[in-house]
Amino acid sequence: MRAFSILAPLLTITVLAAQRPPDNGPRQIDPGWHALVGATVIPEAGRRITDATVVIKDGQIVSLVPGGSAPAGARIWDCSGLSIYPGLIDAHVPVEAPAPEANINGNHWNAKVMPQRSALDGAGIPAADAKKLRELGFTSAVLVPRGGIFSGKGAVVLLDEPRTGEQRRVLAKDVFQEINFNGGRGFGGGYPSSQMGVIALIRQTFSDANWRAARKAQLMNSSGMEMPMPAQDSLDSLLLPTPLLFNTSDELEILRAAKIAKEFSRSAMLVGNGFEFRRIQPIAALGMPIILPVSFPSPPAVDTILQREAVSLSSLMAWEQSPSNPQRLIDSGVAIALTTDKLSDRGKFFANVRKAIEHGLSEDEALKALTETPASLVNLSGLVGKIAPGYMANLILVEGNLFDKSATIRESWIQGRRHVINAADHLDLIGSWETEMDLAGISIDNLEFSSNKSLKVHSGEKNVAAKKLKLGRNRLDFLIDAEKLGGKGVVTVNAVVEGKRMFGTGIAPDGSLVNWQGMHSANASEASATSSSPKPEIRTLGKELALPFGAYGRMALPAQETLVIRGATIWTSGPDGKIEDGTLIIQDGKVSYVGNAQGAPVPIGARSIDASGKHISPGLIDAHSHTGISKGINEGSQAVTSEVRIADVINPDDIGWYRQLAGGLTAANQLHGSANPIGGQNSVVKLRWGVSNPDDMRIAGAPEGIKFALGENVKRSRSPTSTRYPKSRMGVEALIRDRFQAAKDYQRAWEKYDRLSAGDQRAALPPQRDLELDALVEILEGERLVHSHSYRQDEILMLCRVAEEFGFKIGTFQHVLEGFKVAESIKTAAIGASTFSDWWAYKMEANDAIPENGAIMFEVGIPVTFNSDSAELARRMNTEAAKAVKYGGVPETEALKFVTLNAAIQLGVADRIGSLEPGKDADFAIWNGSPLSTFSRCLETYVDGRRYFSSEEDQEMRQLAKRERERLIQTVLGLDSKERGDGRGNRESTANNRPGDCGCETEWSIR
Repeated sequence: MRAFSILAPLLTITVLAAQRPPDNGPRQIDPGWHALVGATVIPEAGRRITDATVVIKDGQIVSLVPGGSAPAGARIWDCSGLSIYPGLIDAHVPVEAPAPEANINGNHWNAKVMPQRSALDGAGIPAADAKKLRELGFTSAVLVPRGGIFSGKGAVVLLDEPRTGEQRRVLAKDVFQEINFNGGRGFGGGYPSSQMGVIALIRQTFSDANWRAARKAQLMNSSGMEMPMPAQDSLDSLLLPTPLLFNTSDELEILRAAKIAKEFSRSAMLVGNGFEFRRIQPIAALGMPIILPVSFPSPPAVDTILQREAVSLSSLMAWEQSPSNPQRLIDSGVAIALTTDKLSDRGKFFANVRKAIEHGLSEDEALKALTETPASLVNLSGLVGKIAPGYMANLILVEGNLFDKSATIRESWIQGRRHVINAADHLDLIGSWETEMDLAGISIDNLEFSSNKSLKVHSGEKNVAAKKLKLGRNRLDFLIDAEKLGGKGVVTVNAVVEGKRMFGTGIAPDGSLVNWQGMHSANASEASATSSSPKPEIRTLGKELALPFGAYGRMALPAQETLVIRGATIWTSGPDGKIEDGTLIIQDGKVSYVGNAQGAPVPIGARSIDASGKHISPGLIDAHSHTGISKGINEGSQAVTSEVRIADVINPDDIGWYRQLAGGLTAANQLHGSANPIGGQNSVVKLRWGVSNPDDMRIAGAPEGIKFALGENVKRSRSPTSTRYPKSRMGVEALIRDRFQAAKDYQRAWEKYDRLSAGDQRAALPPQRDLELDALVEILEGERLVHSHSYRQDEILMLCRVAEEFGFKIGTFQHVLEGFKVAESIKTAAIGASTFSDWWAYKMEANDAIPENGAIMFEVGIPVTFNSDSAELARRMNTEAAKAVKYGGVPETEALKFVTLNAAIQLGVADRIGSLEPGKDADFAIWNGSPLSTFSRCLETYVDGRRYFSSEEDQEMRQLAKRERERLIQTVLGLDSKERGDGRGNRESTANNRPGDCGCETEWSIR
């Protein structure tokens, strides 16, 4: 190994040498001393030096001066007519790297966790890929290992072609630790199989690493250390002060990455995804730099009626808006570095950068994002990314403006080594040459070369194309049809070219000779490189985008109003029951008065609504929802996944939320699916359509919960190939009891530690944090509610007995189709029961279900709810409640509680929502008739006193969406065939689940 110090102590570049045969013949000598003269140099974004000289010695830039002369002894390179830019840096180039060898001490138990791996462990970047990047002007790249959740450490390498016996030169190692969110691969792919599972694994891994660090520090400081800790390379790698780099596939993953980095106090950066513009403000507020791909959607296919109907407005809008993404981020204060990553073809990189420039990105900003910014992200700002004395000689020589379509990258210099990319003809004639040549009755005053193969001869106002143009090493020959210029015959011309001058002879038709000379007066590429075009405005929908992005989005949340609503029939779901001709007063997002009109304290300045003939109900609540959960509602890879959290994967942009608001729904219990005996933690949300951060949907202070499941789903009754334990109902009970016993042991270990004095705690290490057991301990301590999927009476009784044994109260039994058989036991063991209104006989364990189930449990005194378990059914929860009247004769006011107050009781938020009472949140719906009538429609829905849905406004937004949709379709249809492609490259955001993810009765998608 040989180390060459370039900028000691800033950097040591390592060249790995293999054994080589002895020299046989003259040694190859690289003088390493060069002077590039006569070029226009762009040393950094925003600066330009004409007719400059760059001196390079031993791979380092020695000087950069305008009009300077070359030092004696340096090899001179005439760069007249060329522009020299800093070598570009690709900040994210995934490469193959071998996984750590199996069954080796120090590996993580999960094969997707490989933080000890390095991008340098394998062969690195393939020579063909390095060549392709060089052709695009990149002289260095940040390599990252491909695959895994914790992918490993990145490294910066030079992209030159290694010489015989050399390996690729490394500028910096371990520049960041890459983390991916795409490790969930669905059922059958191992743990984790969902994005919430990926996040749980990331959190547990960091927790384990922190515990290990504390343990190592304790052993180091203690006297009489017994034994060193066993090797754990994977966790030790996470203890390095290396920044984290989260690789994201949609804008919501960026916010999720930021939460993880904040939780574990780690500095972090992001690999973007191209959808940042859809949530620009909260992303900008993070202050995290983004390595940004320029992968834009292709125009959607809209040639047929079927295609037009299938394409979504958000897809059309994303196609139009995506090229503005880089500029929107910069305008919002985000530091970006552009990358070729995530392009299907790297060759499209500059075409897409030009598209971004057309949509507002300036050339200086683009250059900075390809040089200075990526250099700063890997702490190499003093070495690469600029042309300046002391910097590494990484340069690119360009004919024309780097960002023009007609530009040609001629050469790249990488640490002073020259690589020819596109060899120029020896003669570079392009431009205008002023001449004085009088011959054959004409006067030639200008020769105009549009290329080395195309020449126009000018005589005053006339011009003619030269014929038989031939080029030699430094000479040219051509013919002029003098008659077309007003002269006689054909003139034969030759010339010798020396730099910007040419000398020649012309022969007239009569044989007379004339000597002539020409001077180069303008070079097209030079003029292009030095011109500065004004920055165009973003030619899209405007600089402000609505949230959510797509149909029905808003520029801001609705105003929180002071309202007086008079004359309505008010269904309070509270002690006042149903009030005829009532008045409802809303102030500061709360109910301040509900009752008769007489004596109502009307606030000054309140907006008055005449609701005569209308009905008002509390906002409806869905006690079992799967709406708005990103990338998998089940972590189905393991039988126990209490560590995963729905709150980590809330999608506030799911169109289901808006549709449910249109049905009067204002709150929901987002539940994990029923793939596991012990599933994931729930999330209780309000339908705050248009919030910028997913966490803003959560109801602050709502008791935490968790999903359990019993029966056929968890024992895989219809999957003969499944080998996961348990395979029977008695196995389900045994597993649940075992996990609770483990939680009790874990709880005792913490209690023992907590009883120690402060001094003893410093000497003893706390138990290792286990996120799975943490959630179960919270159940035992009454801080987390169990919401259990169930059908049969025997399994319902089983969980009641387990709860009694371990001393906790069940939150709800969900579905609970045989609840009518064991209602008394449910009343004792659980807060409530949430059932289907009229689903039965769709599988064996639902065979005994009856429609009177809810009514019977109600009569026993259980707070009963009807739930949707379906984003579609959640739009009609009011008519679900009406079925309690039809099947069992439940009084109307009590039936409405099945989707209002009772749900709030089950979720522990009845002090805030579920009924219209003074002091409670102003969540309510206005109906044009009784909310229990199938003929009634929801006219308006309010959450926190904000009107999130209005039937009148909805009609306006539908028309706006229709017009916008047709405008975009016409725009696509107006493109030429080359611009349109085949529509297959259109990328949709992966923030939403695919259709069918919420289906409960298939092996692949269990609710």
